[in-house]
Amino acid sequence: MTSINEQLYEYLIDNSRNITERWFAEKNNFTGAFYSNNPNPQIDKILMEQHALTIKTVASAFLEEKGSLNEQLVLWAETVAKSRIENNTPIHEVIEALNKTRETIWGYVDLFAKEHDELVTKTNIIKWSILYNTVFDKLVYHFSERYYKLSHNRMTAQQTLINELSTPVIPILEKVGVLPIVGDIDTNRAKSLLQEVPQKCSVLGIEQLFIDISAVSIMDTMVANEMFQLMEILNLLGIETFMSGIRPEIAQTSIQLGLDFSNIPTFSSLKQALFMTGVYKNI
Repeated sequence: MTSINEQLYEYLIDNSRNITERWFAEKNNFTGAFYSNNPNPQIDKILMEQHALTIKTVASAFLEEKGSLNEQLVLWAETVAKSRIENNTPIHEVIEALNKTRETIWGYVDLFAKEHDELVTKTNIIKWSILYNTVFDKLVYHFSERYYKLSHNRMTAQQTLINELSTPVIPILEKVGVLPIVGDIDTNRAKSLLQEVPQKCSVLGIEQLFIDISAVSIMDTMVANEMFQLMEILNLLGIETFMSGIRPEIAQTSIQLGLDFSNIPTFSSLKQALFMTGVYKNI
């Protein structure tokens, strides 16, 4: 004989479309544009499919198969978190949508109880409430955990790309390269330069490197020291370095630090550096 819990599970699955349609009728009131005002019909299709998966996952809590529920939770969290990351949906908007889902599905649990009042006891309702809220709490937890990991991986990949773009060693001739540095150099970027530039020069076979800092507006004492270390490392690797575009305030900072740039050829501009070293005529 089918248990009352199994009957509730089947009732929720059978009414999955009705539950989703009721949720869709409410979603236009959500604050998030992904849910309420998205003009892309493909998004609605995704939401329909994922809402059905949410209902199936939550309904599984009323069955005795705990292993099946855990598998559903993992599948749901991975599916929904990946989708929201891809669509740049803020996590608070997802939580708002989930709260409405929690309310909507429970409305159908209440309907089931009323339609089967001769079978459903107060004890059943109390147990269902505990099971239901527990699985929803797990749902939010698993989603938040997966959302964080995916967004962290995404940010790490973006930071790697930014680091690549912020240390652009550009070959202009065989064994000759230019490193144009644009924007402010903070401590983190200076350390990135220290780590990335020697490696890139080695891979590219660079023996002469022109470092142009004419587009650098601010360089504090710590950063100036890091830049000095960079050029020392390059010289130790047998890479001849030239610096161009040193602004007066940066030169003053270097002098105050007691950094000795006398062994490093410096020029007012990259054009002058390339011309004075004889590289310009070969380009």
